[in-house]
Parts: sequence; structure tokens; C-alpha cells
Amino acid sequence: MTCVDTTVAASCLPELLTRAARGEEIAISYNGEAMVDLVARSSSRRAAFYGAWKGQVDMSRFDEADEEIAREFGMLD
Repeated sequence: MTCVDTTVAASCLPELLTRAARGEEIAISYNGEAMVDLVARSSSRRAAFYGAWKGQVDMSRFDEADEEIAREFGMLD
């Protein structure tokens, strides 16, 4: 991760945004303390994960488990 001071970040923000869009993580610091991480949304690992299992998981089994657990705790019957 690259760390850049706020004064440098202010003068070269377009370049930093381009680098972040390519996947580089950039920390912007103030008085020597990292305050903000500059990370592009499109390169986020989480973005690729959401929806990856759509249609591949049988959700009906979760309802069965809920009933079984409720019986064990005496909530049914």
C-alpha cells in the first residue's frame, strides 16, 4: 500500500485515482497518520463475490433447519 500526504494527494489526485482504478491501494495521511484508504469500487474483491452463488444454493434446506432448531428449543409442539 502506498502512503501519500494530503498536500501531495491534493496536487496529484487524478493520478492517484487512476492508480486506484488499476487496483492499487493508496493511503492518504495527515500529520503522519493514515486517515483515508483510496480503493476503487470496481476492483474490490467483494464486488465479484456478490451474486456469485445466485441460483446455486438450495434455500429450502434453511427453512427445514429452522424448524428443527425450534423443536429442539421447545418452541414447537
